[in-house]
Amino acid sequence: RALGAIRDGAFEKVVVARSCTVSRPGGFDAGRMLAALRAAHPACFRFARASGRSTFLGATPERLLRLEGRRVVASALAGSAPRGRTPGLDERLGAALRESKKEQQEHAVVVRALRAALAPCCGEIEAPESPLLLRLDGIQHLHTPLEARLRGDEEASLLDLAARLHPSPAVAGAPREAALAWLRRHEGLDRGWYAGAVGWMRPDGDGELAVALRTALLAGDDAVLHAGAGVVEGSTPEGELAETSLKLRAGLSALLEI
Repeated sequence: RALGAIRDGAFEKVVVARSCTVSRPGGFDAGRMLAALRAAHPACFRFARASGRSTFLGATPERLLRLEGRRVVASALAGSAPRGRTPGLDERLGAALRESKKEQQEHAVVVRALRAALAPCCGEIEAPESPLLLRLDGIQHLHTPLEARLRGDEEASLLDLAARLHPSPAVAGAPREAALAWLRRHEGLDRGWYAGAVGWMRPDGDGELAVALRTALLAGDDAVLHAGAGVVEGSTPEGELAETSLKLRAGLSALLEI
């Protein structure tokens, strides 16, 4: 259905998500799961947030935004491939990811949107000409870091900037409102805190936020995991399903460690 909407011109990209529920009597130990995530994903943002009897935790590779004084740092993360079991295969998979027109298109949509969101309040935005590879445990992504400075007369806090950037095409789609409207009609699940923002902020407005990906919500006997995949022209249902399965492994592996 998403591909049909893209062909009809409704939007350029939409990110569809699915959930997976794992259950066992007595539930899961949040502390032990967080420890497993910390050990397995040292390059990611690791977090846990308790609310009542529920705990939302994860290990996300994606920075939404960092504000230090007038320095603004953001990240575009879109386009994924598995890791290889040997160095040679790993290099080939990474090269194929960087050369894929479909993955390049998916990534470029995010970069353009972040640039457009920051341009009204920032000066020159610096970014590499082509995406880098971010290699993680079991998965690798196309990654473009962006850095800018607030204009001299601009006063903006972390949350002011986050409102401009979020939800980005990496978790919603582009154009944003058309993609969100389609997701409300068709996605068929409640994302809850998944794909939101998690982080910290100082009283002066500085701080850092990450996109809540590779997450699990522990409540009662259940652990509910989510994963999403960006659909653009050239996507296939089989390919996007495989990508979500790859992304679910982070949480599933941590649960199995328990």
